[in-house]
Amino acid sequence: MQTGDGPASRIRGEPMRRRILFLVASAVLTASLAVPSFAAAGNRFSMKLGSTFKVSGRTGSEPGTDTRAVGKVVVAGRWGAGPWRLLTTTSTDSAGYYRLTIKPRRRGDLTLRITPPDHHARRYVLHVS
Repeated sequence: MQTGDGPASRIRGEPMRRRILFLVASAVLTASLAVPSFAAAGNRFSMKLGSTFKVSGRTGSEPGTDTRAVGKVVVAGRWGAGPWRLLTTTSTDSAGYYRLTIKPRRRGDLTLRITPPDHHARRYVLHVS
């Protein structure tokens, strides 16, 4: 009998395959959790400290209607993986348009979450250098 062909070698090989599969699956899972997806991160922009980031948009409308959602637009932000904080609010005009500016006061990665009254949040990641 050749080495590796008998039932004993198949039995010893199965746990090894399971260990390798487990290690590979663990590595893939760890990597996917460590790196945020671009969908979660939003649009990325680089800017210099002291410059201003401008955002404008328009809210959506309810299905079957032509009127746009109007009301308060909430802007939250966080530095790196820190806690979300309310940065500012603004209001839409009667047609659902809004605009705002953000001027970061420090360097780093600032994630913005802009939530208009139609609740279709937009995300931006600002790399401030």
